[in-house]
Amino acid sequence: MQFSYRTFALLLLLLILASFGAGCITYVPGPEIPTSTPEETPMPTQEITAIPTPTPTPLPTTAWGMLRSEFSWTYQNTNHTYYIDVPKSVYQYFQKQDHTKNSNYVRYALSDYDRTYIKEIADAFTAMGAKAGYSEKETIENFIAFVQSLPYTSDSETTEIEEYPRYPLETLVDKGGDCEDVAILIASVLHEMGHETVLFKLPEHMAVGIAGDDMFSGTYYLYNGTRYYYQETTAKGWSIGDLPEEFADVTVEVLPLEQHPVMNFEFMAEPDTSTWDTAVYRMVATAENLGPGTSHDVRLEVTVRVGGKVYDSQIFFLDDCREHDTVTLTGKINLPRREQAEIVAILTGGNLHGDVIAETGVFNAP
Repeated sequence: MQFSYRTFALLLLLLILASFGAGCITYVPGPEIPTSTPEETPMPTQEITAIPTPTPTPLPTTAWGMLRSEFSWTYQNTNHTYYIDVPKSVYQYFQKQDHTKNSNYVRYALSDYDRTYIKEIADAFTAMGAKAGYSEKETIENFIAFVQSLPYTSDSETTEIEEYPRYPLETLVDKGGDCEDVAILIASVLHEMGHETVLFKLPEHMAVGIAGDDMFSGTYYLYNGTRYYYQETTAKGWSIGDLPEEFADVTVEVLPLEQHPVMNFEFMAEPDTSTWDTAVYRMVATAENLGPGTSHDVRLEVTVRVGGKVYDSQIFFLDDCREHDTVTLTGKINLPRREQAEIVAILTGGNLHGDVIAETGVFNAP
């Protein structure tokens, strides 16, 4: 078969147009390729990528997008680098949690929801220390030097909120924070490394206490028979045991790193049935676990008082409640008819941070 010149030209034109559509002959000018091979670029010391959700408390389903934070700092005249990737949905999850001023700061350091991430960080810095030949003390100091290198940022500047304690992953993604944020970060990771650690709450300030008589010297505070050495967190150069002069004579509150959940508690009661002299009220108690950790063996004690005397009392046991979950309990309580009665409802026992008393008020059963 023979092709005419016109047929050949038409086929050639179609081939060229198809090549353009496929993008295979598009030319984009670029920089000149060097003739020599550059030295290998040093990689960050450790990477934390998306990891399985912790058990038993799962994190929310990871949405698209990772938030990468890169860091560099110097310890013992050696430059270190590190970066962490946090799923955007995980970061947003912690942002949505309660960040009230008067909450238990320990719950930020020991949240069940970031334990897997905190363990990855702890393992990374432990491996970094082993590779560098650091002692146990030097490994701790290297992590502290990393945190001290983070910029100080006030809550009002970054969140427009006067007081906003951050979870450790928030501080890392935000690449900075104020005194309580970096103190929470240090305490959380050192605790995961296996070191006895506490938070020191001072007037308008927060720091960390680290146990270790065989490693440290300097200023310490005695708590339950253990010496916790003071560690400043918000500026470079402060060593373990160094106490800023302005805090020499202030009262220090020690916050032990233990999982004792804080619970929000609501209670309501409404008439259900009645006899000639007794009104039966149906009550509903709702408790939200703010953390840290799962609540265990918590009981609800409900007491009806008339004229200062106990008219009826009931005890109910709540199911275990995971951090950031809510548990609801229903029951019945007796009130006298045609008399003024007060109902007092208290969450107590188990591993709670403290008793929680619901505002119930006075009832007049008709």
